[in-house]
Amino acid sequence: MEKIYVVFFLLLIMSACDTNDDCAATDPPPQSIHISILDTEGNSLIGENNIYKPTEITLDRGNQNIPLRFYDYDGKTFIELYYYDMESEKDYNLMLNQQETDILKLKINIYNTDCFTELKSVEKFLLNGEEIQRDNETYSYIIQK
Repeated sequence: MEKIYVVFFLLLIMSACDTNDDCAATDPPPQSIHISILDTEGNSLIGENNIYKPTEITLDRGNQNIPLRFYDYDGKTFIELYYYDMESEKDYNLMLNQQETDILKLKINIYNTDCFTELKSVEKFLLNGEEIQRDNETYSYIIQK
């Protein structure tokens, strides 16, 4: 009878090791979204020689500054927004330049997986109270100006 318990215990440990190995080889999903600002013709409005300069664009709520990263892809400049520290359904000031500030509000879903806890995903993207759907072609939220 003791041998059965020992075998059961070893099988339990081995199955736990397999799960841990799978988790060790898995990265958590990115906690960021991508945003583009385009004119009515689809031209990017972000760039050092454009209307919205990356050095002037900020996102904050009171004393909390949310880091933004900018990158170019396919002739457009995108904002990568890491929303992990953002509070769900709170107003954030998206300052585009000295004259223009929009209100950004994200509805953030918190969930768990077998390998990770408290992961976040964006359920809703609101700009100035209007919901913007993610573009399936660019996987970004497009702000039309």
